[in-house]
Amino acid sequence: MNAKKLSFLLLILVAVACTNRSTSSEQDEMRHWNNVLQQINALLLENKARQTLDLAKQTLPEILESAEKNGTTDTLIYYARKIFNACGNNYINTKQYKDGIDYMDSIGNHPLIREHCPHELLSFKAGLNQLYGNNPEAVRLAEDYLQLPVCTSANDFIRQAEIISGVYMYSGNNLPKAIQILEKAIDVYRKGGNFPNMLRIMSRLGIYYHLSGEYEKAIATNQEAIATYNDSIAPGNVVIAYGEQANLYAELGMYDQALEMNKKAQYYSMLKDSFGLGDLYRYRAQIFRNMNQKDSVFHYLRLGEKLSMIQNSFKGVFVNKVETVNSYLDYPDSLEKALQLALSICPDTVRMPQWAKYQLNLHLGRALLQTGKEQNGIHLIDRAAQDLINMKFMEGRDANEILMDYYLAKGMNDDFARCYIRNRQFADSLDNNEKKRAVAAANIRFDANQKEKENKLLSAQVQWQQQQLFYNICISITLLLLLITTTAYFIIRRKANHQLIENNKREIQTLITRQQDLNRRNEQLTEEIERAMATNNLNSIRQLTVQSLLSREDENTFRRSFATIHPSYLPKLRESYPQLTRNEELLAMLICMNQSTDEIALIMGINRNSVNVVRSRMRKNMELPKEKSLDEVLKQYLTSLLSRKSG
Repeated sequence: MNAKKLSFLLLILVAVACTNRSTSSEQDEMRHWNNVLQQINALLLENKARQTLDLAKQTLPEILESAEKNGTTDTLIYYARKIFNACGNNYINTKQYKDGIDYMDSIGNHPLIREHCPHELLSFKAGLNQLYGNNPEAVRLAEDYLQLPVCTSANDFIRQAEIISGVYMYSGNNLPKAIQILEKAIDVYRKGGNFPNMLRIMSRLGIYYHLSGEYEKAIATNQEAIATYNDSIAPGNVVIAYGEQANLYAELGMYDQALEMNKKAQYYSMLKDSFGLGDLYRYRAQIFRNMNQKDSVFHYLRLGEKLSMIQNSFKGVFVNKVETVNSYLDYPDSLEKALQLALSICPDTVRMPQWAKYQLNLHLGRALLQTGKEQNGIHLIDRAAQDLINMKFMEGRDANEILMDYYLAKGMNDDFARCYIRNRQFADSLDNNEKKRAVAAANIRFDANQKEKENKLLSAQVQWQQQQLFYNICISITLLLLLITTTAYFIIRRKANHQLIENNKREIQTLITRQQDLNRRNEQLTEEIERAMATNNLNSIRQLTVQSLLSREDENTFRRSFATIHPSYLPKLRESYPQLTRNEELLAMLICMNQSTDEIALIMGINRNSVNVVRSRMRKNMELPKEKSLDEVLKQYLTSLLSRKSG
């Protein structure tokens, strides 16, 4: 029985130890993958796409292997999606389209990817196939993506919607569906979703609206993207918005505004390592072509081709050459140049967007036709007309009209009728598009004029406000100077008064001290005379020597100084006690100066008994009862005056 218990306990201990080791191992894995994710984010901030891709490809198999060993958890799915997104995005960023497709195929059947990352898998595979030029496969994958339930992550859905809309636009030629998907993405964004390149999506939707003839929507969407831009957003995202706004204005015949928008787009492009600058040069050339400014057209086409070659942009160089062919066709002396250039780039169309191929066919057909190679030229123009009409491009009507003129001149009635019917079917939509363009242009011009008027009114208001502000500042400065001057005056005056009072106090003290010294010497002299003449009758001499040495002039000086310091004291005292004598007033002032009886006697030139006699007579004149102190009563007047002054 004890052996069984011991075995059971050992089994429990082993299970606990295994569980602890398993938990510790899982935590170590989570820390590792979290560190990898932080490294990936740091590399992305440094625009190191290849290093990011290498690190993500190294880590994703580890996550898949962990899922096979330990099972799938929510945390594991989270890291798998993050690392998988890093792989897909950076295969696109590094333009490794074929390698990306092969990699997606190699891991696409893993249970974790198939069951928990289907949106990421299908959207990236569709986008990579579209960029690689495998259009049918790209569209098939996009259709499979739309069959899935809507992605629950708003942020991931916005990224995937951008890819899928691009597939429908550039591989499926399905503009309405591309618009619909981007509209959903922007709706999710406005409801709280987040995506760092939202301006790019807005601008792309603006382009799609433009292509579909919804000009006012296009203008509004581009303007929203421009208004949303701030310094924390990468400049590249606003380049597209300004560039497309320029193209819209050009198509609406508003060339000055178009050139201004194109210039702003170039400015932001320079801030982003010349992002999209080649396309902006080509767009600017097209604006000058509409304005019939030949020199500027070819100047900017040369700049566009040169920059695309420096940036190693195969697509940019190709499109630039197609635009150059089209521009050569405007001038009879350049027809041979147009033909030779068009023939030279035909082998490069394998991986080009369909619309670019169709436009090249049209331009090459025109060059062949105008240089006498009618049969080959008409064949290419006819094929281009059908393709461009299917895409609802305006060039389709231009191509069809060339065909109708040719067939009518040659008497080829059946071919003329075929083109005529095709033209009529397309004309209604084009006429409607022309009407919409005209209405949009009129509305935009009206809005622009209204805005200009508002701006002028606002400028006038601002100018008036600035004038008012100037006047207010002047008035404020004047008042401030007046306040400073007044304050300075009162400070100086207060200092002067304070100085005067201090001077008077010193003068009084000097007078008192001098009078006391004189009276002391007088007493000493009197004592000496008394001792020397003790036996003689010297009363008259003694009376002469003991008389007050405080002259009338000194007394008046004392009174003036005291009045300067306490101007209301004597008037107040006289108001209460009008019967006081001059000597009693002098006594009152000396008491207020905190002079003792002996000091008062010295000042007035009398003895202590005489001072007491004056004090007694003063109490009688003031009718003070015995319990009241004469000194306190006299000083109360001074205290009340000082407290009233400070209050």
